[in-house]
Amino acid sequence: MNKSDSYDSKLSQARGLASQLGMFAEENDIPKDLWDSLEATIYNFYQVSHDR
Repeated sequence: MNKSDSYDSKLSQARGLASQLGMFAEENDIPKDLWDSLEATIYNFYQVSHDR
């Protein structure tokens, strides 16, 4: 596995987790600033860029 494939895999995992947790946050009225912080932490954990 080369570096690009590894990055793409990490990015995909981060996006998937952020998406699922985003639905949870929305359904449970999690404050936007708290959700933004959690989302940034997810991308930092996977060491990928968080492009909006």
